[in-house]
Amino acid sequence: MKFITKNLIVYAVLLFVYSVVFRYALSAVLNAEKFNFAYVAGIVYGILIFITAWNLGKAHSLRKFVFDAGLGFNLTTYIIWGLVSELWFILGFNSRYETIKAVHYTLIIWGVFVIIHFIIYWRLKSRTIRGVLKSEIFD
Repeated sequence: MKFITKNLIVYAVLLFVYSVVFRYALSAVLNAEKFNFAYVAGIVYGILIFITAWNLGKAHSLRKFVFDAGLGFNLTTYIIWGLVSELWFILGFNSRYETIKAVHYTLIIWGVFVIIHFIIYWRLKSRTIRGVLKSEIFD
């Protein structure tokens, strides 16, 4: 089964662009000491990711094993967000009000949920054939 698809690649590219724009907006807002607008940047970023993943994920899951779609998008988001965030700090683009610890804590907590998602995916995959429960096929 092919894990990386055209829709997932399109999502990854768009997510990279969204993440860079989000990081820029967040740092700019924090440097300007307009802390309440940081929430706006986060909410807009989250909505954009949700809409993009929803639309590309719907088309993705029509052609893929149903449990695979969510894991692919979750893992892609985790990796790209983590890379962009880490590079943002390494390159020194961060605001003086941002700390790398927040990124690391987020990656640790999110990583636990990605691992749980992966375990659920493998357990469900072993019980199905092309997305249909084996018990429904052979009963």
